[in-house]
Amino acid sequence: MNARLLFLITALCLCACTPADDGLALQADYLQRLSNALDVESATAFDSAELTRYRLPARRERLLNIAEVRISLLELLVEIRRCPALQQQISLRNNSLGKQLTPSSRLAYEGDLLRAIDACREHLRRENQDPLLGTLDQLAADKRGQLPDVFWNALNASPEFERYLRFAEQTLPPNAGEDNAALDALAQLATLGRALPATLPPSGEQLDPLFFALHASDQGGQLISSLVSLTHNLNQGSDMLESRQEQRPLCPTGKATERGRIVQNIFVKYYAGSLQPYLAQVDQQGQAWSRSLRALSEVTQIPPATRQYLQRLSGPETSLWADFQQATARHVRSWQELLNSCGLAPGQSGWNANADSADQ
Repeated sequence: MNARLLFLITALCLCACTPADDGLALQADYLQRLSNALDVESATAFDSAELTRYRLPARRERLLNIAEVRISLLELLVEIRRCPALQQQISLRNNSLGKQLTPSSRLAYEGDLLRAIDACREHLRRENQDPLLGTLDQLAADKRGQLPDVFWNALNASPEFERYLRFAEQTLPPNAGEDNAALDALAQLATLGRALPATLPPSGEQLDPLFFALHASDQGGQLISSLVSLTHNLNQGSDMLESRQEQRPLCPTGKATERGRIVQNIFVKYYAGSLQPYLAQVDQQGQAWSRSLRALSEVTQIPPATRQYLQRLSGPETSLWADFQQATARHVRSWQELLNSCGLAPGQSGWNANADSADQ
């Protein structure tokens, strides 16, 4: 087997192993058909390098230093032998497994520990154990004050959260199933963080499924990639529609022309019929996603790098989410203006909801 043949076989195998990006292909097909119908230059192809603008900051920039607050195990064994639940939590933290808790497990542990401390404090009040009660009161206050930091380290150091907020190599597939589990988990984590420290974090049995849902989802990263590519491609399409009208109006007299009807078919078949359902899918998922990210950005003691990243994704004004919404609205306006100028818009006499069957 010669080297050239071997190279071709290898290239074909690599292509076969690369999954198709149907979301990006849908966008590219729409723009090419629009370019042909308008008789304008093709759009500038989406460059995946644009995704790097939304690269997650390094983990070291997002982690917080948390001072270790300890009570002597010996003191607990001697002084609060009537609080076995608290003894058990302290012992757990001091053994070899406790010292290797993952950040998300640490968040659950701190909730369990504070519940045990609160129960012991109540017991000591009934027993009039004032000296140790003061120590536990101070410990409880210190531990509660650290909960927001523990929460943020639980998120920022967890591969599950990082994976969900890292852009993917591919866009969201058209007609992808709903991502309710991950979106619900993101919303619950935002609610949990905003309730701290007044409300204690739940147990590991309740927390672990939230992180697992983020880990199991591919759609968080795919959504980011879809928003970036759609923002670029919608603006490219708007540029084509607007430049054609400015330079060579489709219907100079305000009456429908053959070219105008061809473009109307593109609107009906490939914008309203193909791209718009995909836009609606991305928008529906993005609404819940951006709402939770904005709620997370308001959690107290958020690391600056994390806040900046969440705002870059979902801030109300200058963000990926805001840019997508603006690009979507602009594209709708561009279509409306062009079709109206030909009397071919919905509601006008020339409107035809049944597109010509011929491909454009």
